[in-house]
Amino acid sequence: MSSAAQSWLRLVLAGTALAAAAAGAGVLWPALPDLGGTEAAGPVLQQARRQGVLHVALRSYARPALPGEALPPEPDVYDQALADWLGRQLGTSVRITPASDADLVLEGVAPQDGPVAADRQTGGSYMPQSLQLLVLKQQAALWSRHAPGHWSSWLPHVAQKAAPRPTTCIATGQASASTLQAQGLQPLFAPSSIHAVSDFLAGKCHVLAESPEVITRLLQQDNWRFYERLGNRFRTTDQAHIRLAKADAQSTRWLQHAVQQWQRSGLQQRAQDNRVSTIALEASLLEDGAICH
Repeated sequence: MSSAAQSWLRLVLAGTALAAAAAGAGVLWPALPDLGGTEAAGPVLQQARRQGVLHVALRSYARPALPGEALPPEPDVYDQALADWLGRQLGTSVRITPASDADLVLEGVAPQDGPVAADRQTGGSYMPQSLQLLVLKQQAALWSRHAPGHWSSWLPHVAQKAAPRPTTCIATGQASASTLQAQGLQPLFAPSSIHAVSDFLAGKCHVLAESPEVITRLLQQDNWRFYERLGNRFRTTDQAHIRLAKADAQSTRWLQHAVQQWQRSGLQQRAQDNRVSTIALEASLLEDGAICH
């Protein structure tokens, strides 16, 4: 790795470590004006308000680093943005904690569907519900039958029953196994999006599943000129879960309302844009010799 690349890598890693330290210490945000409608917080969130601290568990992962220099896990930037918003609306600081000590857990989409997962829904997903597939250009024809929008995807029990399923690298929390299997894909879940990207580049799977925005940004980088989109983007019906420490219907309704406000405020879009930029940067670090530990 060149000295310039090493300097850039150290700068990035130092910056993410500083951000993680600030998040762990808890940052106090003033409550914002209501964006439409009110919903009283229930017992779980009222207790956090009285204590002045909202304890949140969220998806975390170790950023790419040089071989032999593994970094501790840091919060997912998208989940962190929502956690900060919830703290601002509640008028508390936000402290990142393990799930066992949290008031609420931002866990994304459950890998498997089921009644327990349904019980944890807030009534509206806090993540975008659209995916795109990416494949090596030389393998596009091989897996074209599994491309979203291809005629065979309308006849899964006929055209795909006996056909081999391409393995698909995807981050935990992005979609459920059943959603991908309905597309004729065999999911291989990774701890994060950059881990899924790393696995895909290492040839551990046939296709990568990510948001269309991330795919577009990756394809803008020169090293990704050997890859192309596989079919059209497709929507999922998965709901990203916010799980409360205790069953609390009133707090669930408050969370649903707060997530809707976040979406309308434009801050969700800002969080999505930041996520895209973060993954693109992390992918460039892989090109400079960093690895996912």
